[in-house]
Amino acid sequence: MTGTEAPENVPRKPKVLVLTHSLSEVDGVGVYSVSMLRFLAPHCAGIDVYIGRKHRGFASEMPTEGVAIHPVLPMNHFPFLSLPKLALLLITSLPMLVRAARRADIVHSFSDYPMGFVAVLTGVLAGRPVVVSGHGTYSVTPAAMPLHQNLLNWMYRRADRFLMGARFALRQVKRVVNPGDAEVVPYGCVPKDYDRFAARGEKPAVPEPYVLCVGEVKQRKGYETSLPAFLRAWARYPAAHFVIVGRYSEQDPYYLDLRAQIEAAGAEASVHFIGNVEETRKVALMRGAQAFMLTPRTSQEGGFEAFGLVFLEAGAAGRPVVGVLDSGAEDAIVEGENGFLRDRADLDGLADVLVTLFEDNALADQMGAAGHAHAMQQTWEQAARRVAEIYQDVLAERGLRTSQRGRS
Repeated sequence: MTGTEAPENVPRKPKVLVLTHSLSEVDGVGVYSVSMLRFLAPHCAGIDVYIGRKHRGFASEMPTEGVAIHPVLPMNHFPFLSLPKLALLLITSLPMLVRAARRADIVHSFSDYPMGFVAVLTGVLAGRPVVVSGHGTYSVTPAAMPLHQNLLNWMYRRADRFLMGARFALRQVKRVVNPGDAEVVPYGCVPKDYDRFAARGEKPAVPEPYVLCVGEVKQRKGYETSLPAFLRAWARYPAAHFVIVGRYSEQDPYYLDLRAQIEAAGAEASVHFIGNVEETRKVALMRGAQAFMLTPRTSQEGGFEAFGLVFLEAGAAGRPVVGVLDSGAEDAIVEGENGFLRDRADLDGLADVLVTLFEDNALADQMGAAGHAHAMQQTWEQAARRVAEIYQDVLAERGLRTSQRGRS
């Protein structure tokens, strides 16, 4: 052995094949994928990422060192595929994916079903271990669909590891399926991405003071709770504003119902739907908010917020956070320390804490500082380090340590 060779019992860095449906910063799986790649790449001997041809675009902080992106799969950015579209994906892409997997040491799906199923099938055919990261809705809802249910259960049985970003989400999964060898690897953030330098001079450009919400305008985000709670707070503190960042459609009945509530209260000048924004403005909006609020719920279709990464991001920006019980907010908020948790039906209680944060700047700043400290202890770097350890664990369990074999 020369001085440059690693000891035989020290595993080399693995080469990884990653599947995902998003590398965009406008959705949760995209944020997870990009953030994980940023900090996982140094632990790997190379990462090949396969994604649909019609994706949502790439995040501004896409890593390039050690990461190769292949936008070649016949799918768009939507995470769920009907059975015919799933069959088309397998027929046209499975041979290519199996060849890519044989050049790698491990396969990792950064999104749950059906991409996780494709990853597991690829790994089985290529003889490689598979890790699947779940995020909530599509780890659960296919269990109620004929045929998809069987594929989902097979995915869980055959995956070497199933990872979730929050304890609440894993509890939801265990209510309907058996995820086998499952582990919570908490979502993280990059605190410096939310400091004043990250805003790059961008301004919030909205009336102050305001409570901020970041999330697409749909039932799962719980606007039928957060908006009435804000309107009750606004009735007591008329200077307050509610700023909503996220995609919406002016023809959507859900949006129209929210608008009707705003008009009935006479609060048209105090509630602002501003759609999707660039990352620098999102940072500026978070830093400028008096508080952040999101009140997620399980939708009628079964969709739910697994964690609510935006709570952690708002904390990293130094602002207090408000959420509801029986949701992913439970993993992100320490009651009375970095924010407040209230029952979803307690609109008066939610309004009370908003008024308190509007009236007590010292308390808001104190909770924001606690949120920043919490974010410093829950980073993507820590999450990626744990995922790298899991890679070595599953390789060892398979007897496939990269120091002991060549690649086919």
